[in-house]
Amino acid sequence: MKKGIFIFLIASMCSVFLGSCLRGEFDAPPITGSDPDIAADKIMSLTDLMKLWVPGQYTEIKQDKYLKAVVVADDKSGNFYKTLIVEDDNSDLGIAIIIEETELHALYPVGRRVFVKLNDLTIADYNGAPQLGYGVDRSDPTRPELGRIPSALLPELLVKGVVGLEVKPRVKKISELGQGDINTLIQLADVQFSDAGPNVTYAITGANPQTINQKLADCAGQTILVRNSGYADFAGEVMPDKNGTLTAVYSVFRADKQLFIRDTKDVAFTKERCGGGGGNGSLVTIASIRALFSGTEVAAPASKVKGVVISDIANKNINGQNLVVQDGTAGIILRFKTAINIPVNTEVEVDITGGKIGEFNGVLQVQDLTNTNAKVIGSGTVTPKVITVSQADPNTIESTLVKFDNVELTGSATYSVSGLKIKDGSGEVLLYTLSAATFAGQAVKTGKVSVTAIVSEFKGERQVTLRSLNDVIGGSGGCDTGNAALDCDNDGVLNGTDCAPNDANIYPGKPCDDGSSTTTGDTYNAQCQCVGTNSGGGIDETFSSQTNNQDINLPGWSLVAVKGDRKWQGKLFSGNTYAQATAFGTTGPVEMESWMITPAVNTGTAGTLSFESAKAFWVHNALTVWVTTNYTGDPSTTTWTQVSAKIAGQSDADNTFIPSGNIDLKGFGSNVRIGFKHVGDKAVNTSTYRIDNVKVF
Repeated sequence: MKKGIFIFLIASMCSVFLGSCLRGEFDAPPITGSDPDIAADKIMSLTDLMKLWVPGQYTEIKQDKYLKAVVVADDKSGNFYKTLIVEDDNSDLGIAIIIEETELHALYPVGRRVFVKLNDLTIADYNGAPQLGYGVDRSDPTRPELGRIPSALLPELLVKGVVGLEVKPRVKKISELGQGDINTLIQLADVQFSDAGPNVTYAITGANPQTINQKLADCAGQTILVRNSGYADFAGEVMPDKNGTLTAVYSVFRADKQLFIRDTKDVAFTKERCGGGGGNGSLVTIASIRALFSGTEVAAPASKVKGVVISDIANKNINGQNLVVQDGTAGIILRFKTAINIPVNTEVEVDITGGKIGEFNGVLQVQDLTNTNAKVIGSGTVTPKVITVSQADPNTIESTLVKFDNVELTGSATYSVSGLKIKDGSGEVLLYTLSAATFAGQAVKTGKVSVTAIVSEFKGERQVTLRSLNDVIGGSGGCDTGNAALDCDNDGVLNGTDCAPNDANIYPGKPCDDGSSTTTGDTYNAQCQCVGTNSGGGIDETFSSQTNNQDINLPGWSLVAVKGDRKWQGKLFSGNTYAQATAFGTTGPVEMESWMITPAVNTGTAGTLSFESAKAFWVHNALTVWVTTNYTGDPSTTTWTQVSAKIAGQSDADNTFIPSGNIDLKGFGSNVRIGFKHVGDKAVNTSTYRIDNVKVF
């Protein structure tokens, strides 16, 4: 470590802000003081300093300059561990300073100006939140950390200025918080804790204190985490169950946005909660939510619903932002702000606080819901109610699962034609299918069938919708899987060469996982067996096989859009093909989080990673690289560790590929996958990033 100083980080399992130091009592600091005589040309703005920052890397500062800033959060309450948060006098930015010392508030209280001597300090980040420290602590070679400023160097490196300055938070909305707000003091109005209750405390105290993330929501349904240390002096206090104003330091942890309060004076909750009545997010029935609507849109109360998903997103006969959820009392459409991918027959609990209850084309729904408010409980099933066609009444059983026995399908030869109806002796009802449904063009069965469907309506006309062709049992005809020239499951592979013509998710060449860590590039063969095609000994991907402007499609690689609808695409320029991700020009959801994940590699035989990155139209650092040993198929539920690599940044020329350097993977585990993560939004953060020549050797 730099200058022989080795620092043992006793809180390595917690956020760097949080800690367990003992706090004493000190006299109040002086209310005046004076600033040191430092020439103006020796002052460096944080805007200029941040140009040196490369996410995931440690950059030693070689500038004989000072940062002139004011302390906006200290360690007095224990919710910030060995850390000061300061805001720059010469810009709108803030930064965390980590220090090998407790009781920092005695010397550097909130409202004190400090002059930070930058030469020989190191700028880095803690999972996305920028920090200043001293060198790199490599006491654990597999997990290097930014070193803390030694206590002995404090008088030299953090020069005290005047004290007693007024610190004003920026008034913001949750939806407005972004990169420029990290490590600054912000204030949110009309917010409340989602899970407040008579026994819910900020954190867990006692023999085994635990840091807790509490969810904060505003009345528009936006949410953010509030992170509280089990060692904070307010950890055992019950959180208020009212609504009001919260002041806090804004930060991030990887993709999570989070807040840190300084003490409970920052929590001024005195008003009734959103939705009225001062509820605490208790569980209610879907029937009770439906009963709140009387013809005019109404705000959803502070509450949760729990039920089973009866819609099937996989077959696309439903809008991607909708879930149809049914409990023992009723069903309802839950509409989220962005596409949500929760499979049929999943039991979920959804916080609908701040949502809006209203009709869309006659169908009741709770809309404007945040995706993170949907919590998967497990699996579940709903037994459809057997009814006649005349009993399919949206006024009584809308958005519930029903079954029609001994009926006929009439009016159309395929599902995509709007005139298709279900008919029995009691009458007819429209069977509606979206043009985007995987089975839209398939032939309709003839004769007597049983049909399972969801009851709906459109502008007063009743209708029902299928989830998949598995909902139609019996009859004859339909798509003949024995006809080699047809594509019965509409997956782009003709029956004659499709090993599973009834299943769109399985066909020869489709990527899969054979469960073996010794192979990569796993795909289905002609017999629908999932087999590995590579040895697992390494990767050498140039993307030369990819098609320009098409999603990356490589055996064993995983492409996932966690937010938004864009994936990494193949791009061709001057004869070179590479992978590219950008939020620029998107017409879909505002936020974007797109992952490109390699096959598993055995680090025992190939343990070094290298790649090249390039940027264009830079406005933010959009690209980070991660490693995992337990990929679940969903990046948001996978445990990741960020890789320290050289990535093209603001100072690099556009469209110039920058080598990452050689990255040792052996310390991460024996079998790993590498994830290239691009984040942005179509409004502001529109940087384009490119990846090429990915090698593990």
